[in-house]
Amino acid sequence: MQAGVDFSPTDFLLRYNGAMERGKLFFRWLTVGLLLFVLGVGMLGGAGLSVRAAPRQANPLDVIISEVAWGGTAASTTDEWIELYNPGGSSISLVGWTLAAVDGTPSINLSGNIPAGGYYLLERTDDDTVSDLTANLIYTGALENDPAAETLELRDDSNNLIDTANLGGEGTGWFAGTAGPDFYSMERV
Repeated sequence: MQAGVDFSPTDFLLRYNGAMERGKLFFRWLTVGLLLFVLGVGMLGGAGLSVRAAPRQANPLDVIISEVAWGGTAASTTDEWIELYNPGGSSISLVGWTLAAVDGTPSINLSGNIPAGGYYLLERTDDDTVSDLTANLIYTGALENDPAAETLELRDDSNNLIDTANLGGEGTGWFAGTAGPDFYSMERV
């Protein structure tokens, strides 16, 4: 011990225990404060504050281009339609997604959601193409037919390539489907 300092072991224990008690008290208040903050944020969620998970990044083939009626229908060759399919177990938002031909036409900005195990129908020009179903989206711009067929690209809101249809078909025609008189669609099986 230093000279001139009156310090007994009892004084040390009292000072040490007092500091420990103050430390415990500080951490108790800190814990209560954090708990109240978390609860407060949760309760204020309806008042403009909310905690949400980041959107899941789409992966290739999360949504597929399942069918393309590039030749139209018996009613009109301009009655083209495209069908997307979600093979997954959860709904996917298509906000910000695009479906476009590599030559730029058509270029379709998608919207809405595609349900788990569900379909999304795009019809060209009007909702009369597939008479027994309501289209999810009406688009403009014709699909090129033989011999200058299209390659379609489905891209997510981060411009990641999710699926293609008729890849390499430019200049060689569509790989499946027909124009008149039968008007078969190109379907992924």
